[in-house]
Amino acid sequence: MLRFTVFLSFLMIFVQGWVPCSAQGERLSVGLVLTGGGARGAAHVGVIQALEDSGIPIDYVVGTSVGALVGGYYAAGWSPEAMWELLRTDEFNARISGEPLHEFQFKSLDQFPSALELRLGARNRDVRGHLISSLPLDWSLMEELGPASARAGSSFDSLMVPFRCVGSDVLAKSDTVFSRGDLAQAVRASMSFPFYLNPIWLDGKPIYDGGLYNNRPIDVMIECFAPDIILLSGTESEPSDFLSDDLLTQIEALIIRPTEFSNEGDIALFEIVPDLKLGTLDFGQSIEACEQGYSKGLEFVELHGAELPRVAKTESVALQRGDFVRGIRPFAVIKTQISGLDFKQREYAHSIIRGHKEEFAPSELKRRLFLLESDQYIGRVYPKGQAVNGGFAVNVDVSEARDFKVDLGGGLSSQPLSMGYAAVGLSHFGRIPMRASVSTAFGAFYSDIGVRMNFDFHGDLPTSLQPIWSFRQWNYARDLAGFIERDVRPIFCNSQESEWGGVFLISSGLRSKLNLSFLQFNSIDQTYADWIFSSNELTNIDRYKGSVLGLSWKRKSLNHNQYPTKGHHFNGGVKRFQGTYKSDFNVFDDSLQRMQTINEDVFWRGNVHFESYVSVFESGALGLTGNACFSNESLRSTYNGTIVQATAYAPMPGSRSVFLENFRAFNYLALGAIADCNVLKGIHLRSEIHAFKAGDRIENGAKGPRLNPEAPLFWMAGFRAWKEMPFGPLSLGIEYYKSERSPLFFEMLLGYRLFQESPRR
Repeated sequence: MLRFTVFLSFLMIFVQGWVPCSAQGERLSVGLVLTGGGARGAAHVGVIQALEDSGIPIDYVVGTSVGALVGGYYAAGWSPEAMWELLRTDEFNARISGEPLHEFQFKSLDQFPSALELRLGARNRDVRGHLISSLPLDWSLMEELGPASARAGSSFDSLMVPFRCVGSDVLAKSDTVFSRGDLAQAVRASMSFPFYLNPIWLDGKPIYDGGLYNNRPIDVMIECFAPDIILLSGTESEPSDFLSDDLLTQIEALIIRPTEFSNEGDIALFEIVPDLKLGTLDFGQSIEACEQGYSKGLEFVELHGAELPRVAKTESVALQRGDFVRGIRPFAVIKTQISGLDFKQREYAHSIIRGHKEEFAPSELKRRLFLLESDQYIGRVYPKGQAVNGGFAVNVDVSEARDFKVDLGGGLSSQPLSMGYAAVGLSHFGRIPMRASVSTAFGAFYSDIGVRMNFDFHGDLPTSLQPIWSFRQWNYARDLAGFIERDVRPIFCNSQESEWGGVFLISSGLRSKLNLSFLQFNSIDQTYADWIFSSNELTNIDRYKGSVLGLSWKRKSLNHNQYPTKGHHFNGGVKRFQGTYKSDFNVFDDSLQRMQTINEDVFWRGNVHFESYVSVFESGALGLTGNACFSNESLRSTYNGTIVQATAYAPMPGSRSVFLENFRAFNYLALGAIADCNVLKGIHLRSEIHAFKAGDRIENGAKGPRLNPEAPLFWMAGFRAWKEMPFGPLSLGIEYYKSERSPLFFEMLLGYRLFQESPRR
């Protein structure tokens, strides 16, 4: 009996040593610390997913910078699966790039090859201190975290998981910890990386990225929660990496103060450090970072699982999340107000945002805020929601845009087709906002200069009056050199256009506009009589001087100016031309004779263009384009004068820079198909084919130009590899044009090939 009693005592001691803490009483508590690291911080989502899948509880969360973003969403009741899915969306890309998903066409002018925009203060000579717009991020934080913050009564201890985030008070040179208040604002302040996002002002002080002074806020976890176990998910970059050629990495090395921590207590500290080879802004690889975080998290659990407490696999956290989320009311806007502008400016902003409304569906207010920020007179737009009466009162803090704007861009080509671009604009934000701008493009092939004024009126029907003057010139070479052969061929056609007058724009929606124009114009086309010529021969000169009255409607939502992969574009209109046509040309018979004709000319021209893309699988897109042109214009005195005057079909970048005789006509139909696939890290392979059928083909007969109703079908095709770069797309491509004199076109192009909109073309 004694032996049995002793054996039972030893057995009880043995069992007590191995039974989990939860079976003996309270289990060990676990705190999760999430560091900063920019795009690398997406790995936090994978780490959380691995912990939940393994049944490791998370009792407290402390985050800084991107760690505050992930931790804030987790504490607000978002599952790691939901966060993982968000990282896959275009909405997420819009948030971190500062670009809205939709282009507001009414506010945009003609497309220009601008790659860099600088906003300067003409009065104070200051420069904008941040790279991107924060509105897409600010809105999403307010809409997605605001209701959870209201559910918790603004106490971060009452969120699904008690939470803290860290910001940097740059005036006091120390970190500051957020424990209550507006969760969206606290998270936004914690991730305000200098020069990339503007800071959040609290109590008269600018609060920047928490990683500046405390990128590993272990001390905050201990002081606020004192858990038994701390898990650190570390995604920060290597310290003081001055050898990196990445600008943001160098800025990190200059301004981030390394965080030192010594564990003098009895808290168990474990680090989970995913092996990430990402730059601070490589958000395009967020899913890869998530996968690496998940893999590293599972590896950590397998190695240290015996030292960690467990709960029933995902069951407890699922119940906890469900209870918290059920108490969250949907985000609803019941009131809006504007601050930050003077009275006249505020009335202008009110007319854009509110009109006569006080209450909005959140999606409608979101669109209106993006419309407001797209306005050239508006600078920062910062919405902040306050929970009232079961909904939210949204205060929109608006600042005036810096009044002096500089745009730089163009395209650098391996062919003799390179082009530079520059524009300057000065605005005045008063009762009637006004803006004056001057733009110019310069290159051997194409050059232009334009002057434009804007007078903007907002109300129930936003409108804009734009007096303009512009001049442009094309120099079409007989053919172009290849990659190896660098000599430039003689200029076959010199075409000049100028116009002056007015354009009246009427908004027909957030992404569409109605365009009314009345312009005086003058065009001069100089061509040689024959394709084979010498530079000392006389040229044929065709002049057309008169006026054009136009009406058009445009709607556009394409995601890129040059190589779109998503969205739609429709443009249709009609123009009436009236003027005098004059031609001076050479006649070849027994002797060279110079002839002249003068005609009064009135004709109509209409056009329709559509372009649409749909996503295929995860990284592919298919596009369909169509063009139709119809006109009753008559033949000119010479074939070359006629073909230059005719409308050109040029859907690909190369086709816009070469003179294609078979793809010009007064009346035609054209269709195109495009396939685009993102194959590796933003590198796209793009192939396209276009068919062109003229109603009547323009031919060079024995007695001059003539129209042949039996027009054959012509086609062109192209293939390009391209990647979107900070200063425009980089592409390498080949194009083929059926039956042309020079059917092949090779090119490497960095930047854009976009021209001023021409009333004649």
